Amino acid sequence: MAAVVLVAACSGLSPPPQAAPEPGALSVLDRMSPNRCNATVASSLAGVGIPVSDVRYLAYGLYRNIPGDIVGYDAWMGLNSQPGAVVVQLDEYCAPRQIYAREGARLPSAR
Repeated sequence: MAAVVLVAACSGLSPPPQAAPEPGALSVLDRMSPNRCNATVASSLAGVGIPVSDVRYLAYGLYRNIPGDIVGYDAWMGLNSQPGAVVVQLDEYCAPRQIYAREGARLPSAR
């Protein structure tokens, strides 16, 4: 049931733009929070123009279905340049679903 709710909530989303990550971005994210989705998160940051040097922290949340399988991730990142967080939502294979800002943060394209 939870997977159905998650899929329904994510329908109609447009994935964030992806770009080649800046040199060293993956190793910076791996030091903050090792996760198999870090390469996609680095590409998502580059796609919206957020330099990895602006990332203050990275924390992952995950979504599980009723049997306990992982069905998605949220990568929460605090930025040095502003309050709040930028979140990259990913599916269980680390494919990006969307990127959005929370708690007063803004994406560069929305400024």
